[in-house]
Amino acid sequence: MATRRLPVIQEPTGEDAEAAARPPWQWVLIGSGLLVTIWTPSVVLVLALARKIAASAANGAAPGPGLSAALVGLTFGLSALAAGYLVARFGVRTKPRHAVFSGLLATAEIWLLALAGGAFPSALVGLSALLSLAALAAGFCALGPLLARRKQPSA
Repeated sequence: MATRRLPVIQEPTGEDAEAAARPPWQWVLIGSGLLVTIWTPSVVLVLALARKIAASAANGAAPGPGLSAALVGLTFGLSALAAGYLVARFGVRTKPRHAVFSGLLATAEIWLLALAGGAFPSALVGLSALLSLAALAAGFCALGPLLARRKQPSA
């Protein structure tokens, strides 16, 4: 007589159980903190690199502020992708919109800090920075759940 084996469903224990029980709005806050935490050290390094490139380009056309803006955008986008991935990977009950909300919240946090520090010479520059960062955060944070869901085994 052939025996039939039933699949074993394991319940998460310890910290995994806490993460599974956490409501999605908490993952929005966690994701925004992750984005800011991942982006801050990387942008400091990249801006130092951009200054060295600008200083070494004494001959010919030196790269202007466009290089710095492109590098800041690149690091912000990659940080948003990582934060969106982590929110979707560990936030079991989250949806892609929660990752996008975390990116938008992080954008607001960073923009308000820059505004308080006097980083914007005019209102137009401040508004364009806010809209650019918001578009980057929303787009790349939305890609994170797609990557996280793709790597998880299907049931």
